[in-house]
Amino acid sequence: MSDEKIQGKGLHDQLTDGNSSAMRRYQALAIGTNSLWYLIKYELIILFVSGIPGALGLLLRKHLFPRILGSVGRNVIFGRGISIRHGLKINIADNTVVDDSVTLDAKGEDNVGITIGADSIVSRNTILSCKNGDITIGKRCMLGINTLIHAAEKCNVEVGEDVLVAANVYIMGSGAYGTDKLDVPFKMQGIFIKGGISIADNVWIGSNAQIMDGVSVGTGAIVGSSAVVAKSVAAYDIVGGVPAKVIRSRIEKP
Repeated sequence: MSDEKIQGKGLHDQLTDGNSSAMRRYQALAIGTNSLWYLIKYELIILFVSGIPGALGLLLRKHLFPRILGSVGRNVIFGRGISIRHGLKINIADNTVVDDSVTLDAKGEDNVGITIGADSIVSRNTILSCKNGDITIGKRCMLGINTLIHAAEKCNVEVGEDVLVAANVYIMGSGAYGTDKLDVPFKMQGIFIKGGISIADNVWIGSNAQIMDGVSVGTGAIVGSSAVVAKSVAAYDIVGGVPAKVIRSRIEKP
């Protein structure tokens, strides 16, 4: 997959625009809408409900968080200290668990945002972060503690069904800055992207692994712990190492 260079006014410039008021910039960062009513709901719910411990907190968040999210299915559990940004672009299906201190950031001007399928678990301290990109998590997925999934512009991340992601995994749907010019800051040289990440059904990703932009991981594949995956992985292959290489195929006899 060939690289594509994208360049233009990024979110950093928009959020630090001195011509916009501090309130407008806060709304662009946190809620993604100029609606005063939504701002009031968001502030009150996050202030008074987000940090309440125990069963009372779970009950209140179950009933109030749907008021600041795009859609929430039945029996969704929300832990304490969850950070929500651009909540109207966050959609969560039935029976999903979003654990303590998770960040759900669907930030972007015209992206779809974050979609989490039914019966999935998003473990504590996990970050799902959009920067004009989209993140889609399939049904019955398990995202381990401290997982980071990032989707930048034109670098959507799609995770299939029944995917297991261990702790401290990075799935980075974003490109690399240009580095050719010594007299120009990196962020002004444009970003070279490969078009996002696709992870098929029933994939197991070991702890501390990194999946880089432009990679697809086939059905039933296994990514070993601490692997750095910069090239696509075929269905049922087991890969490991830095950079990741094929160890063997699961469909071959040992």
